[in-house]
Amino acid sequence: MPVAGSSSLVTVRLHISTHKSLGGVQTDLAARVLATDGQPIPGLYAAGEVAGFGSGGLHGYSALEGTFLGGCIFSGRVAGRAVAEALG
Repeated sequence: MPVAGSSSLVTVRLHISTHKSLGGVQTDLAARVLATDGQPIPGLYAAGEVAGFGSGGLHGYSALEGTFLGGCIFSGRVAGRAVAEALG
């Protein structure tokens, strides 16, 4: 504990890392990844956060960890069904 009239110095070492990208790839409603021209890339599908679902999507920028699971499962189901349909 500092003595009256004295000062103390506190240092903190920071390790900066990225937590959320707020990005991902653009997809259509069938989970197909879209090219820059807006056309689906044949055979490429995405689900979960890579499809832009989490982090700023449905739950907003202040979403808590663990709240993305439902949406990731849902988007995975959509992608899986689209792949199965495409394969016949």
